[in-house]
Amino acid sequence: MVYAVVEILTQPIMIVHGSGWLIFADSFIKFPPSISQPLVSLYCASFGLCVSLLASHFVFRFVAICSPNDIRKLEGWNLLKMYIFPVIFSVVWFLMGVIPSKPIDVKSEIPVNETYGENTFELGYVGMLYYHPSNSGETIIRWADFMACFTCCIIMQTCITVMIVCGWKTYQKMGRLGSSMSIKTKDLNNQLFRALIIQTLVPILTMFTPVGLLLILPMFSIGVGTLANAPSLNAGIYPALDATIVTFMIRDFRETVICRRRGPKVSFSAATSEALYSVSAENHASGNLS
Repeated sequence: MVYAVVEILTQPIMIVHGSGWLIFADSFIKFPPSISQPLVSLYCASFGLCVSLLASHFVFRFVAICSPNDIRKLEGWNLLKMYIFPVIFSVVWFLMGVIPSKPIDVKSEIPVNETYGENTFELGYVGMLYYHPSNSGETIIRWADFMACFTCCIIMQTCITVMIVCGWKTYQKMGRLGSSMSIKTKDLNNQLFRALIIQTLVPILTMFTPVGLLLILPMFSIGVGTLANAPSLNAGIYPALDATIVTFMIRDFRETVICRRRGPKVSFSAATSEALYSVSAENHASGNLS
């Protein structure tokens, strides 16, 4: 929600050129720069919050499946514990946009007028320029921009690692529970895990990887033109796509949506009580963290 609101307010546009990139607002708030630049930084921070919340979602699922007794520790106001690191990461991302990525004259020379008809010297923007020639022809390396880039990449890599580790641990736990499950219960858990895999791959391919490439490619003076705006589109449609994945990967949900006759209900024996609680806790997680 925060990401959507900030995106509507700023209508950000990104351009990658030479050894640098920048994002500027193309809405009614693009002037004056003292307002638009912090809001563009907030837009970047909201993206960091979005990807961090995805990792928190996987942590919640890990706790629900692998340690269901501990799920009670995250009930009520204690659920706010899951948001501590996402908030910290988003604040760090915001500071990277406000301080090392703030507008300066040398960054304003990145040509935006040719493509978007804007004068960057009059805009508030967030940008990084990794190196540029000096007046004497020497190459000047901007270490502060490198530091900001690596900080953002480390945050994304941390989130990816958390998602992979939690997903793998969840898979192992579900495998160990398989021997005590009925055939129908095991099939339900397999559906849940397949949905989990796709829910992991989609944000990695549509959000983490494109943004990481846009941060790194200018280091090698590789431009991508207007394709630099693809991550904004992907981040905007991902929440709906995430819900669609669950809807069509879980058979009962899918058959309800396409109005097919549902089969017999899945029954759980006393021996599968842990699996029942795990599935219920995961559904509760999706409702709270999505």
